[in-house]
Amino acid sequence: MKYFLPLICLSAPLYAVDQPAPSYTIIQDQHKVPILTSSLAKRETEKLILENGCKVLLISDKETPQSSAGLCVGSGSWDDDHPGMAHFIEHMLFMGTEAYPDESEYMQFIKDHGGKVNAYTAPDRTVYMFSIHNDAYPQAIDRLSHFFIDPLFSTSCRQRELNAVDNEHAKNIEHDGWRQHMILKETGNPDHPNCKFSTGNKDTLCEISQSDLKNWYANHYNANCMYLVMISPLPIAEMRDLVVTKFSPITNAPHQKKNLPSSLFSEQQKGSMIFIKPVKNLKTLSLCWEVPSAFATNIEEKAPEFIAYILNKEVEGSLFAKLKKENIAENFHVSCDRFSKDSLLFCIDVSLTDSGLLQIDSAISYIFTALERLRAEKLPEYLFQEFKTMATVDYQYQSRKDAFEMASEIASDILYEDLSSYPIKTKIPTVFAPQGILNFLHTLKPSECTYFVIADPNKVGVVPDRKEKWMQAEYTVIPIDQKKLQAWQKLEVHPEINLPGQNPYLPTQLTLQNTPLQEIPTLIHQDEGSKVYFLSDNYYRTPETVFTFQLKSPLLDQTPKARVLTDLWSYAFQDLLADDLSFAKDAGIQVELKLKPLEVILYIQGLSEKTPLLTKKIFQALKHVVCSQEKFQIYTSSLAANYENASKELPLHQALEQMSGVIFDQPTSQQKLLSLQKTSLKDLCDFSEKFSQCLYMQALLYGNLNQGLATELCRELQIILAANPYSLQSQAKAKVLLLSDLHGPYKLVFETNRQGAAALLLLQEGSFSFESWATQQILGQALKSAFFETLRTKQQTAYIAKAWDDEKEKQLLQYFAVQSSTHTPTDLLARFELFLEDFGKNLLMEISLERFEKIRASLITSLAMRPENMLNKAIETAKLAFYYQDFAWINKQIDSLKALSYSNFCIAAEKLISRKNSRRLAILLEGVMDDDKNFCYELTCKEDVQALGQLTSIN
Repeated sequence: MKYFLPLICLSAPLYAVDQPAPSYTIIQDQHKVPILTSSLAKRETEKLILENGCKVLLISDKETPQSSAGLCVGSGSWDDDHPGMAHFIEHMLFMGTEAYPDESEYMQFIKDHGGKVNAYTAPDRTVYMFSIHNDAYPQAIDRLSHFFIDPLFSTSCRQRELNAVDNEHAKNIEHDGWRQHMILKETGNPDHPNCKFSTGNKDTLCEISQSDLKNWYANHYNANCMYLVMISPLPIAEMRDLVVTKFSPITNAPHQKKNLPSSLFSEQQKGSMIFIKPVKNLKTLSLCWEVPSAFATNIEEKAPEFIAYILNKEVEGSLFAKLKKENIAENFHVSCDRFSKDSLLFCIDVSLTDSGLLQIDSAISYIFTALERLRAEKLPEYLFQEFKTMATVDYQYQSRKDAFEMASEIASDILYEDLSSYPIKTKIPTVFAPQGILNFLHTLKPSECTYFVIADPNKVGVVPDRKEKWMQAEYTVIPIDQKKLQAWQKLEVHPEINLPGQNPYLPTQLTLQNTPLQEIPTLIHQDEGSKVYFLSDNYYRTPETVFTFQLKSPLLDQTPKARVLTDLWSYAFQDLLADDLSFAKDAGIQVELKLKPLEVILYIQGLSEKTPLLTKKIFQALKHVVCSQEKFQIYTSSLAANYENASKELPLHQALEQMSGVIFDQPTSQQKLLSLQKTSLKDLCDFSEKFSQCLYMQALLYGNLNQGLATELCRELQIILAANPYSLQSQAKAKVLLLSDLHGPYKLVFETNRQGAAALLLLQEGSFSFESWATQQILGQALKSAFFETLRTKQQTAYIAKAWDDEKEKQLLQYFAVQSSTHTPTDLLARFELFLEDFGKNLLMEISLERFEKIRASLITSLAMRPENMLNKAIETAKLAFYYQDFAWINKQIDSLKALSYSNFCIAAEKLISRKNSRRLAILLEGVMDDDKNFCYELTCKEDVQALGQLTSIN
């Protein structure tokens, strides 16, 4: 892309003749697509380049609830000298700077001020981001800037972070997505840096010297390859002063980027089928092409993305519809996965049925016939206009995002477009180029494709003959016969696979309703079987609505049978609506179905014009959910795999499921699997018929609509449902097991075949009161950072070490969890207790009066913040309406925090975490440990010890 020569501007006040020139250059913003969301109308942006070469995007948003920043360094794992070097540097930057030497200071500062923090290493970049309450933003910016000015690279931290990277790698070893990625790398072009082991582990990093670390940092962390985004309510001028002051000291040393080979794929990959033995029960076919750089870098035409957009449709006549009709596919997705500015993979992923696993060649044939249809027919411009229109609408009527999410997103892709036009070319296709699209389609040849089959070798009849070096994933590479490749190349179009028709849900008018100011929902309907709230939007001012429906039925209980039938029903329900849901998604309307133990939650969110139409179709479908024997077999097979795979999740995830089974009486995946085996098609049909006959519905209709429209929609939905009321008095209630305070603490031990171990500890803190809740919140915030610092940063027990609090059914709960590849569950639990004992003894130091006030103020600020967007506002309001039934609940929480005294807090906090509180339950998951990490005491007897040992004496 041609580099834009920035215009040099001076901002008022003008500099006097004898003053030095400004230490930055302002970039003229060339994008011409305005944001039309009125709540974002006051947002201002400025783009500049600091004198040291750092490129900056400033976003001044006076209404943003939080501030954030993201910094992208244009160096990543492809620049490694040692495997994992870039990733290790990312870790080390959190371990203190000369300005802030305490290795935990940055994380604690961000969390104590209500923020989030993270970082990641990609092939071509490393990204750091945080969010924080607005009043602490300048201090947080200062701390971030010193990552790139004066990091310590302390030798004491170096060894511990090496263990952290090793634990992170160990966590990924049995992750099937990571294993496929590592096999893609291992079988790829050996001259391309993508073939390297990018995450690193203890073995690859232990020999890196301190000078190696500092030299790599100095060579790659240069200001001229950095991109910074800052989001804050501060005026642009203040943000500019802040960035110039804090980030100008970053060094701008010359750095020559490596010239990469033209392809990261190898000749052995192209035209070959790679069979991979999975950890989980997976049946996946993937076709992957490396996109030529001319198409990867052409972000104005977006040919690969446009073809993916067409192929992803699930409507009648689509490729996916045909694969489902032939009982080949359960799911289907086409994606464009970017590795760098020049490197893009075009991938078609098919989740196969059991039958599809025996029809892999047929699946591939259908894919190439669909591609031939796109090549053979002149693609209608209406499809591109639909593609462009929705991208434009999404940009112009965007909602305010969570500050952390927004900074992360911008920092991730800002380096792929010239700063002068960013983000328009990234977000919106601007040129319809039929010949360019056709040229791209011609690159999707069978001989240029790499085919992955991830499935049990016994089911595909292919025995793996290789092991990937770093994760020991078993696989084999089999070249496809040239005659078969040529046959796929010459396939003709299929009469049942066609181009999609025009989308009936595309918006035709994006108008805003004029509604009176309303902060609290209005109850517009109530009877024995339903309660419907209405709330008009007066703040976000986007042409959107969010409809939330909570459905309760006597059929929904916590038995394994009910949970299985609900899962099967949801498959059939979404299949019935496939066409509408696919069109609606492309038209900016999202539908989400959440299945909970005693209820079904339905979210319908998107552009308001067509949302009522879709909602009525969804409710009509509720009355007519049916299932054939063939579909039932597909659903049960898919569900059985899901339930079986729960035993192959990380041990920590398994521990969480076991905890829910004990404390909340929720059926485990194993219990549901046993129940599924006894479930018939008749059971599902009976469930489907009876489900909509007796219901209790709570609803919140929120957004860009008036009360008259909401009332009419409510009336129509009631007529469509025509359900008998499931009265409040008859409804099952969720329950929580109260552990005895006369016995305990308790532990339950489970085993798993997964690598690693996990310990999960629950402390029950008692029944809800606003004062006890306020105590929990302040204590929980301090425990969260202290637990991470102790178990993760200092003791290096694991990569995942976290604490969190919760409230369920008016019971207050505190959790501690570690997923480890180096420590046994029993050892971890002992460390948890030592941590709590030490924290309790030093409570007045851990949470001084000053810190108590700081955390309290931060929590109050968080509670008082308006949700960032309409969806979050809807979720918050529905919770207040459906569960708390009190729209003043948040104000009461704020009042309780304000009223809590430090002395009362200390008394209550000490009681909660001390051994006086025996209401504790630990779930210990014992997995498989590598021999070199399996350090545990073996229970034995005196005779065995003597027999296995050797008695000796002096001389």
